[in-house]
Amino acid sequence: MVRGKKKDFQEKDFVDQEEGVVKRKKRSRKTIGEEGSRKQTAIGLLVTVILGLGFYLPTEVKQWWKEFNTSEKITIKKPVGDAKNVSDILGFKVSIKEKGDAEEVIGKMLDALSGNYGVWVEKLEEEGQFGINEGMIFSAASVVKLPILVAYYQAIDKGQLDSEEVYVLRERDRFEYGTGSMQNQLEGKEYSYREVARLVANESDNMAAQVMTGWLGGQSKIDKAVRSWGLEETSVKENEVTPKEMGMLLKLLYEGELISEESREELFDNLVNTVNEDRITAGVPSGVKVMHKFGSEEGIINDCGIVYGDDPYVICLLSTEVNDGQGQEVLPKISRVVWEWIKS
Repeated sequence: MVRGKKKDFQEKDFVDQEEGVVKRKKRSRKTIGEEGSRKQTAIGLLVTVILGLGFYLPTEVKQWWKEFNTSEKITIKKPVGDAKNVSDILGFKVSIKEKGDAEEVIGKMLDALSGNYGVWVEKLEEEGQFGINEGMIFSAASVVKLPILVAYYQAIDKGQLDSEEVYVLRERDRFEYGTGSMQNQLEGKEYSYREVARLVANESDNMAAQVMTGWLGGQSKIDKAVRSWGLEETSVKENEVTPKEMGMLLKLLYEGELISEESREELFDNLVNTVNEDRITAGVPSGVKVMHKFGSEEGIINDCGIVYGDDPYVICLLSTEVNDGQGQEVLPKISRVVWEWIKS
């Protein structure tokens, strides 16, 4: 930047024609006092404004500065799970003390809805269970990824697969459908097998599930393993499950069957705080741990998992040919009714 020359404020020579002589005259100019006066006025006005804002905005400024320097926090509200009175949530008066009370209330809720719903609930530390359409075969949607994951961890435990092995994304593997981030990555992207398992569980990544199924020898081979677990109606190939059999699978895992403790811990960690917490989880109080696998398609709203309250329990909620809005609304309410029974 070129700076301008400093102005010369010295007196200049002028000719006085009447006198015929050269006299020195002083050019009229503002005095220091005049210039200072204007500056002082401007400074005074500015100070007044700043002081006025200082008295008016301290709280707002502090709040802005605090928010600016604080990482964003996302709070998930749970109006169903955290409500004090379950009757207020359901819209009619209820008293849920016994298993039969929960069954009756859930039945009443479902009678008014389109489509079919299946329910299976079982306590894990003591006797107590009930079901509604628990043996009915439902489309699993992404709930079918749970048996795929169990088969994967069995292969890890047997040394048939290595969780640290690296999978390199290939264009021919791309599966552009539904949920998950893998389908959006470029060819050549590297994932450890452990990372792929996390995507299948936590994000319900469809492409990752397809890749994993290939590692395991295909759907038919996984179904043979599923039969060995005692699940007769569950089929990965047909994408079919029943509420009771998914409950059975979750109970086996909870009891330490099928896979090693290390594998179970990793699987369960990946199934907590998933990308979709608006069903079973939404129906229990904040702070209660829920391990679950959700699934969705048009007309299908599913969720199966384990609720870790003082009295842990399995809960599996499946549906078919339902109104999606109704299904999304009723699953948390069913979860809440079950919670009321369990804690009574």
